[in-house]
Amino acid sequence: MFLFNCNLKKITFFTIILSFVLSMATASELDAESKIEIKASDKLEWDQLENKIVAYGDSAVKSSFFSINANKIVGFYKGPIGQGKIQRLIANENAVFETSQITINSNFMNYDLIKETLLVKGDNISMLSNFGTVYSQNSLLYNKSEKKIILDGNVLINLKNPEAKINANKLIIKIDENEKITSVKAIEKVKVKIDSLEQNISSDTAELFNIDQKINFEGNVIIKQNESFLKGNSAVIDFKKGLSSMSSNEQNSVTGVFISKY
Repeated sequence: MFLFNCNLKKITFFTIILSFVLSMATASELDAESKIEIKASDKLEWDQLENKIVAYGDSAVKSSFFSINANKIVGFYKGPIGQGKIQRLIANENAVFETSQITINSNFMNYDLIKETLLVKGDNISMLSNFGTVYSQNSLLYNKSEKKIILDGNVLINLKNPEAKINANKLIIKIDENEKITSVKAIEKVKVKIDSLEQNISSDTAELFNIDQKINFEGNVIIKQNESFLKGNSAVIDFKKGLSSMSSNEQNSVTGVFISKY
C-alpha cells in the first residue's frame, strides 16, 4: 500500500494542490470546476489504493456550500486524483458542519456528497440557527435535496421567536431553498413550554409553522396555564393573536377548568 505522508512543512503546499485537483460532485452542483479544499494542522495521508485522503489534527474541509472541521477527517474519492470526485467525508471528534444558515456539532459525521445527506450520530448532537438551538441524544439526518432535517432521541429545541421549548422523541424540520426553517414537527411524547403565554402543552404531535406563527397540536392535547387547563383532541395556538383554541372529535368533548382566585 502506497501512503503519502506530509510533515508540517509540506502541509500548506499539499492542501493548496488538493484544492485545485479534487473536484466535488453533488446532485445540485455538477460543475466539474467546483472544488473542495482539505487542510490539517498535524498530518495528511494520501492512500491511493483505497482512494482516500486522511487529515489529522485540527482538520478542515471547505467548499462553496459547506465546511467541516474535526480532529480527523477522511475523504473518499472516485477516479484518478486529478479528475476524481470526492464522494464521502467522515469526520470524527469535535466535528462541526457549517453552512450559511446552520451549524451542526457532534463527534461523528458522515457526509454523502452525491446524495447531499449528512448523517450525525452520538448522544451530544446540537444544531444552531437563527431559528433556535436543537439538541438530540441519538441521531440527526440533514437532507439538502429534500429540504428537511430529522432528529431522533429525546430531542429538545429552544426557539427564539416565539420564546418556547419543544421536547419530543422525534423532530422533523423543513427548510426552504435558502436553508431557512419553515416548519417544525414534533412526534411522540410531545411537551411544549411557551414562555410568553405561560403555557405548558402536551400532545401526541405538534407542528410549528414559522411564517404563520402558529402551532397545531393533535392527539390527547392538554394545555395548562397555572392551575387552569384545557383538554381535547386538537388545538391551535396563534402567537400573533395570543389565542389558544381547542377542539375535539365526535367521541370526545372539550374539557376546560379555569381557576380564579379572589
